[in-house]
Parts: sequence; C-alpha cells; structure tokens
Amino acid sequence: MAAAAGLALAACAGQPQTAGETLISGETLISGQTMGSAWTAKIAGALPASAAELQAGAQSRFDAVNLALSTYRADSALSRFNDDDRGDWVSVDAELAEVLAYALSLAERSGGAYDVTVGPLVNLWGFGPEPATRQVPGSAAIDAARARVGWRGVEIDLVNHRARKRPGIRVDLSSLGKGRGVDRVAEYLDSRGVANYLIDLSGKLRARGRNARGEPWRVAVERPVADASSDTRPMAPTIVALQDESVATAGDYRRFFESGGRHYSHIIDPRTGFPVAHSTVSATAIAAGCMQADALATVMMVMPPAEALALAESSGLRVLLINHANEKYTALRSTGWED
Repeated sequence: MAAAAGLALAACAGQPQTAGETLISGETLISGQTMGSAWTAKIAGALPASAAELQAGAQSRFDAVNLALSTYRADSALSRFNDDDRGDWVSVDAELAEVLAYALSLAERSGGAYDVTVGPLVNLWGFGPEPATRQVPGSAAIDAARARVGWRGVEIDLVNHRARKRPGIRVDLSSLGKGRGVDRVAEYLDSRGVANYLIDLSGKLRARGRNARGEPWRVAVERPVADASSDTRPMAPTIVALQDESVATAGDYRRFFESGGRHYSHIIDPRTGFPVAHSTVSATAIAAGCMQADALATVMMVMPPAEALALAESSGLRVLLINHANEKYTALRSTGWED
C-alpha cells in the first residue's frame, strides 16, 4: 500500500483561491488549501448563504479532519497516538477512532493487502518523508521493516473511543484521510441545504444532485501517462457520471524508480514488503462515501488484477482497472461499472 497514492481524476479547471467565483451560469466555485493540496467545490443553483460563509465552513471541516489524522502535525490526534508506545489502551479522538476502525476492517477484508501500518516499508523504498535513495534495499533491511508492520498490532474500541497498538507500530491514514475530509465537507454542505455540489480534493471527489444543466456531474479518469505533458495517449479517458456518490483513483505511473531494468512503484504490498509488480497501473473505485472510495482504490492497486476483481465482485464494488502489458493498455471493469 502507498502512504500517498498517485491519484488522478480531473473535475474542475483552475484552482482559484477566492471565496466564490461564477463558472457557467448557475454554478459557483469555492476553494481553499488543506492537507498539502488544493480543494474546490462546485455548487449549482442558488446559494443558501454567502459564498464566503460556505467557503469558511468547508475549510473548517477540512482543518478538523487534518488535525485528527495528520502525520505531519505533532499536535494531531494520530501523532499523539503514534507517539504512545506503552502498548496500553489510550483515549483517542472520535474522528480518529471511526477512521481507524474502517481501516482495520478493510485490512481484514483484503487479507492484509490494505495496511495502514506500512509506513516503514514505504520509507525504506524511498517513497516516504525521508530522502529517497532510489536503490533496492537489501533483504535484511526489508525484514527489519516488515517486523514493524502489521495491522493486527492495532486495536480499536469504538464504543469507548480508545485504541492501543504494539510498541513501535506507526499508523498512517493518508490513504483515506483526504477522502474523509471530503465526506465531512459534504455533510456540512448537506446541513446548510446545498442540494447540488461536486467536491474535489486532489482527485478524491464526491457529488450530490446535478450540475447547472440538470445533468449528473461528469468527471474524467485521467489517462495513465507518467509525463502529463507527453503526447502519448494510450487510451481514451473514461467519463464517469456521478450523482450522490464518490470516486477516487490510485496509480503507480508518477512515483517510481527504475533499477537494473526493473520498475519499482511507490505502491507497496505489505504482504511481501516489495513494490507491486503486476500489470495494473491505475485503479478507480466508486462508493457512496469518499473515504471508502479513496481506500478501495488503493487496495485495488495493491492486489493483482484477478485478486482485485474477485474482491470487487464478492463485495459488490464498482471498480475500473487499467492494465499495461505487452505495450498495450486495457481496461478491466467489475460488474456494475458503467462508463
């Protein structure tokens, strides 16, 4: 699993930093910054409050999620939990408890392909906050990192908002934190009576209602090209019509290194300790909540295509996988996916 998956969905043009900007007739854009990325929200129809008020309310929801789940803030609820190595039950923030509970449930469902304790392996391979070496680590270093990885070393008590972990374990929720932030902003807009919107944070999107033309919101799954300026167009983009649901994409085509003629992706399989070596280069998941779509896209990237589709079918998930093999790109879709 990646500490920060390469996500690629395009929905809004431009990233204005104003409280409100008119797009086409009947649509307003609010925007801001959070979790190291820009966020936007398109709102169709009349506003129930000023754009400035809605922007401030949305920003406060993003900030609250960041304060709970950030690994970059020493004062976040997650950082405080990670710093406690006593191995005892400790009280945790309700936001952290809910997100962690979902992460552990997905880890179990996926047989450990999804693991929010994978950070030591991500760092070892040069894709974490530590300086990248762009070198293949030795087997002893991989074994040492794997000894500090394992989702079963984390427990959660949702009823009493408490958790505990094995000493030395560190939890990283960046694979679903942005999606959670989008969900919280959606809840805020719902509470204000906003009936039609499209929220986008770094390619994690959630839609409600319809756009100003009375149509479902339309977003495009980005082509899997390593260089965004390249003229290479391996396949046409997939257009997704969203209405009262969320979508997220994970990919391995932007963060990687090559050594000895082999491609090493930033997507790490916690079960092996190595970057994934299968043919999937992009995975897109649609779900009701953005946190779920965010995490599911990541786990679909970790699993080989057949395993990913098997999980999608058994769980009723809508998933699109883009594979690259023999210099050809192909799309695999689970039952229920419609372009």
